[in-house]
Formats: sequence, C-alpha cells, structure tokens
Amino acid sequence: MSKRYPNFRRAQREGGPYSKRSQREPQPRNSLFDIVGLFVMVIAVVWFATPTLHRWWNNAQRTPEQIAKVEQSVYYHGCNDARAAGVAPIHRGEPGYRPEMDGDNDGVACEPYY
Repeated sequence: MSKRYPNFRRAQREGGPYSKRSQREPQPRNSLFDIVGLFVMVIAVVWFATPTLHRWWNNAQRTPEQIAKVEQSVYYHGCNDARAAGVAPIHRGEPGYRPEMDGDNDGVACEPYY
C-alpha cells in the first residue's frame, strides 16, 4: 500500500482527501427561516385546534341538563337526514346529536365514510 499511495497515512492524519473525518463543517442554519417556520407551524396548530377547543370549552361550561336540552332541540331521523340538512358530522353537545347515531361512541355522530 505504501508503494501505491506513498502519502496515504500522512493525508489521513492531516485531513487530506483520504481522511476518515469529514473536512466540511456543518453549515449553520439560517435562524430567520427557523423562526418563520416555527411561527407558521404554531399558527397552523392554533388554526386547526381552535374550533375543537371552543366546542370543548362551551360543553364544559354547560350543565348536563343544558347539554341534553341543546341536543334534543333538533331531531334528525338518521344520518342521511343530517347529511341532507348539511350539518353532519354532529359533535356531542350540538343540536341534533344522539348517541344512537354515534356508532363508535367517540362523540361524533354521522361521521363521513370513504
């Protein structure tokens, strides 16, 4: 090996082209892009989580009697009627919700199916 590559060990030691270590230092990331990306991610999470949190907060403020009164204020014979009215999916605590229409008991009746 020494005849074919006479400076191989010295190049490894000094970080030449045969070095086991990478010569390139990692480039620092642009912190402005990190901040903007984080900001966009936070806005997206807040945008999508707000309606759910609002619904939970409203249900937490109501008594069970008030929730039952709101749910029974509107009656849909089935999910097809609710979809035809344009209100499906119906969440627990919203007008028209019935446990009979919620097949998997997750609090969402008349879920879309694909």
